[in-house]
Amino acid sequence: VSVKHGDTRWYELHVEPLRDSAGAVIGVACALFDVTERKTGESHLRLLMRELTHRSKNLLAVIQAMARQTARHSGSIEAFLDAFGARLQALATSHDLLVQEGWYGASLGDLTRRQLAKYLDGAAARVSVDGPPIHLKPAAAQSYGLALHELAVNAERYGALSVPDGRVAIAWSLKPAAAGGEEAIEILWS
Repeated sequence: VSVKHGDTRWYELHVEPLRDSAGAVIGVACALFDVTERKTGESHLRLLMRELTHRSKNLLAVIQAMARQTARHSGSIEAFLDAFGARLQALATSHDLLVQEGWYGASLGDLTRRQLAKYLDGAAARVSVDGPPIHLKPAAAQSYGLALHELAVNAERYGALSVPDGRVAIAWSLKPAAAGGEEAIEILWS
């Protein structure tokens, strides 16, 4: 390890005996290789693996909670499989967008449109989506995606999307911070 002006460099030293034609050691051959780039890459890979492990554990906890919640309200194995599969697909849709965005977050508009795509397509679009550009953090995007799925399923079974002329409007706005508070997002489903 060498440190110069706050810059750490890593080196590998290779030492081998230097022999004459009879095989007697007459010296030493040394080579010094700069392996800083490799060490930096290995360190970055370890960081990514720790982050992946953390996210995987969180995702498994979410899936476990979804399974329990789905089982609690399913009357049969078939109903459980249908509902759980749909919830997993909603979660996967959110994750696809997060992966596309490098896990920095997701656009509220993009996430809303992807979760409700089957109602937005075609001439008979039954859902309208409106709001300013807002970026959600990964955990918020995941939760919002699942909430949208639940709202859409309920609207399809019992609400506006259960009748031919029914429509749903989703709109959001940014609410200014109250004294000492933070900005908030207001999302309206009607």
